[in-house]
Amino acid sequence: MTLGIVKRTEEEFAEWLGSEWGFIEGLMSYDDEPITLEPYQVAFLQNRSRFRWVSKSRQVGFSFVFALEALARCHLREKQTSVFVSYNLDDAKEKILIARQIHEELPLAYQKRLVVDSKTELAFESNGANKRLSRILSHPSKAPRGKKGDVYLDELAHYVNDREVYRGSTALILRSNGQLTGCSTPLGRRGIFWEIANEELRKYPHHVRQLIPWWLCRFFCTDVPRAARDAPNLSTEERVAAFGKSTIVEQFDSLPLDDFQQEFEGRFVDEVYSYYPYELILPCTSDELVLYDDPTSMRAPTGRIVAGFDVGRTRDRSELAVFEETSGRFTCRMLKSYIGTPFVEQEAELRRLLATLPVARLSIDHTGIGMNLAENLARDFPQVVPETFSNDAKERWATNIKILLQRRDLVLPRERDLVGQIHSIKRRVLPSGRVSFDAERNARGHADRFWAVALACQMEQVLGKAPSSVIGVRVLG
Repeated sequence: MTLGIVKRTEEEFAEWLGSEWGFIEGLMSYDDEPITLEPYQVAFLQNRSRFRWVSKSRQVGFSFVFALEALARCHLREKQTSVFVSYNLDDAKEKILIARQIHEELPLAYQKRLVVDSKTELAFESNGANKRLSRILSHPSKAPRGKKGDVYLDELAHYVNDREVYRGSTALILRSNGQLTGCSTPLGRRGIFWEIANEELRKYPHHVRQLIPWWLCRFFCTDVPRAARDAPNLSTEERVAAFGKSTIVEQFDSLPLDDFQQEFEGRFVDEVYSYYPYELILPCTSDELVLYDDPTSMRAPTGRIVAGFDVGRTRDRSELAVFEETSGRFTCRMLKSYIGTPFVEQEAELRRLLATLPVARLSIDHTGIGMNLAENLARDFPQVVPETFSNDAKERWATNIKILLQRRDLVLPRERDLVGQIHSIKRRVLPSGRVSFDAERNARGHADRFWAVALACQMEQVLGKAPSSVIGVRVLG
């Protein structure tokens, strides 16, 4: 093997080190390993346009490169401000953690003094006499105000208030040399991220676009140069077979085709067939919701506790959803998955839940393999309600969830997997004329968590009597 050695003069080296990508590759390390940038990351760092717009695969390192660029600019510039806007609070904190760790690993000769160190802000003091501050700020999806500098809108397509955040962010670069970066995996043909990325509704001539599918990332692809040339001309199945490493093959086998294309190939999937469009789901998600891992740690409820349990064992996972109902409003308190867990252990967990919390109702799947579990629990706990998964029952549960979403009476955690499962439910009319509600099965299950939520939050029936809130309507014509 022949090693290529690139010689630089002192001036060339200083110029390279004075660029963001040179500062990162020349001086930065992470977990004691030198940082090596992907070609598409270098291209992003070299993009000097005021508006950068990146449609990307998941897990290709853009949150990481945002932290790198912001930290590099804080050390290369005076009075630099970088503002991260993230999908949720955990993501916002993660970028600060990355930037802090990399700062600690910088050579001391190049390191500015860290004077503000919190979960959502870092500030660095310049080494000159003026002691000017450069800052990195990070917060969840809300429009940044009162600052100027660089703005990074990470996973913008997934924000509840995406237009408001984008509108409020554009002003921050007006009176500075800052850049506005919109970056996201797609989330349907909707929202400001899609409009700017695809320009189907109107032109956005000042935005420079970059598409990063999985096959441009060396962690996913066996031969990036050849894939960059050949993969765009192949079908998804063909390029996964030709260039996918085991990690990407597993993802392809675990997701419906449309979902894989959206999550890893940057495709904006038409959501016309979903019974729950994203615009309906996202406003009912909250980043401030407290979820409990165990019933013993849950605070004393002020409302009724209701729960749903969708039973799985061999092909699907079992899912538990616990909600607190107050005046018809359902707030999620606990979500738990049981993967390959023996039924005796699942039953023991549910008995502990029923013995610990004042559960008013636990609706449990009584169909097929869940029959014995449901009957055992119902025999000892009168609040356990066995449920049969018929088309009529699923239509009732799915319709009830839609009503709760429309009324904003369902409060869910801001979790991408849960949002994806709800969105995966499709309403189909069968050849018999009956209606079916279901999602495509994949290696992760069959929208099992959604059905646990639907069981927990259903409108309760009274035998022999229609609920008093139901109004009879005669449809004419």
